[in-house]
Amino acid sequence: MTHTEIITILSPTPASAVPHPSRYLHADIDGDRFFISTAVFDDGTPGLYFCTDPNGSSVPLTELPALIAQLQVIADAATAEAQG
Repeated sequence: MTHTEIITILSPTPASAVPHPSRYLHADIDGDRFFISTAVFDDGTPGLYFCTDPNGSSVPLTELPALIAQLQVIADAATAEAQG
């Protein structure tokens, strides 16, 4: 049996990362975690913050529609935070 996964490896939390209730949290089959939240850059630009455990984390493609939908929720929250 074969399967396809999205694998992402990201750097440590920057100061601009803002934990937010709209965040996306996922743990893959071997426990590695994936986190997406709002971010606001120093110049006030809204953004998205992505973080995983050091080994990265895999998201099954069956969860991709939910991840994409949540990305829009997080982006809307980041825009609201940036507007203050």
